[in-house]
Amino acid sequence: MDLVAYGESYNQAMQGIEDMLLTEGNPMTSFKKSVYPEAFQAYLRKHLDTINAIEAVYQQEENPAAWLNKLAEHLVDCARAELDGIPKKGKKNEQQINYNMILAVYVFPAILEQKQKNDSAEPLTDVLVAKWNEAFKTSVGKADYEKIEQGFHRKFCYITTAACERQGKADDCYELELLRSYRDEYLLRREDGEAMVKEYYNIAPTIVNRIGRQEDADAVYEEIWNDYLMDCIHKIENGENEACRERYTEMVYDLKNRYMA
Repeated sequence: MDLVAYGESYNQAMQGIEDMLLTEGNPMTSFKKSVYPEAFQAYLRKHLDTINAIEAVYQQEENPAAWLNKLAEHLVDCARAELDGIPKKGKKNEQQINYNMILAVYVFPAILEQKQKNDSAEPLTDVLVAKWNEAFKTSVGKADYEKIEQGFHRKFCYITTAACERQGKADDCYELELLRSYRDEYLLRREDGEAMVKEYYNIAPTIVNRIGRQEDADAVYEEIWNDYLMDCIHKIENGENEACRERYTEMVYDLKNRYMA
């Protein structure tokens, strides 16, 4: 083992994993269909040396799993220190949501983008998800860049789109267009709308992935359609926008408890 090279990689990995999260601003500013692909590639180029340094240490460690645990705990500790330094609860919660979003749409997909070359990619993202959610009582999931980018074509109605697909409905069907219009014209205009979208994005792709792996996935989506989505659609048609929001939120958290517990 080249101890000098190991030390350089170790230091770069520890500092770099901090920078991958803590130096980013509001992720929603670049999380748009026309901007995200370029923003993600710029992020990946910026942090690629860190990702490769993590892999270099991983390959040289006698206990690579312990190395990934140490790295994840270091990131959690750094984020906690930053959050503890924010005196106002509202601002602290806002920053927590930002961190969750940065992990979901930049940190994890950037690491996973190298999974064909880096043996550490999958186990690192797994341990980061576990340590982060345990520390902050969140439900952040992981997805790669391709899956996130595909999400833009679904216009981020993940659960609804998946349910409609199982019904044999087109991407521009009446129900999807109605729910997307509701999201854009009502949800995103609420004071807490952006935070709601971030929170939804943190968990919805993982819910859809896990339902898709169930043998009874068709029956699950049929239940979602009948028990939740049709009710939401009827509420929108009747102008009951807030009641729709409450029902949709109930659906998301019910599915979260069933498939992400």
